[in-house]
Amino acid sequence: MKTKANYKYLERIDTRFGDNDIFGHINNVIYYSLFDSVINRFLINKCQYNPFNSEVIAVSPETRCKFIQSLKYPEKIDAGLSTFKIGNSSVIYDISLFKTEQDTACAEGYFVHVFVNRDNMSEKVKIPKKIRAELEKISFKL
Repeated sequence: MKTKANYKYLERIDTRFGDNDIFGHINNVIYYSLFDSVINRFLINKCQYNPFNSEVIAVSPETRCKFIQSLKYPEKIDAGLSTFKIGNSSVIYDISLFKTEQDTACAEGYFVHVFVNRDNMSEKVKIPKKIRAELEKISFKL
């Protein structure tokens, strides 16, 4: 099980009232939304990536989430983000979600991004240099 110490990048995320489902915990699809949000915040805040006008965008062909312990509104969540494989045009992110007062992960997952040309999304492109440099800074080294 992963801990916060496994991550060089941690970000605090607020849960929202509508995130809970009828069972009183955050619904499964919200975990993927949180993964997507922490990755995109990292790209915007650390890589100076502008998703609205960049010629390069990232699409996600594969995701996975392992649920360990329920999260629920109104908890705040710490999201840990690292990379464990950076290719020419793709990256695999490792993500875990934690209760703020807890060191062990409530959910662990991965998220694949493939960088493509905005106008022709079947055309893979190299990861932009600034993004690659920041991804390498949070890379998990065995």
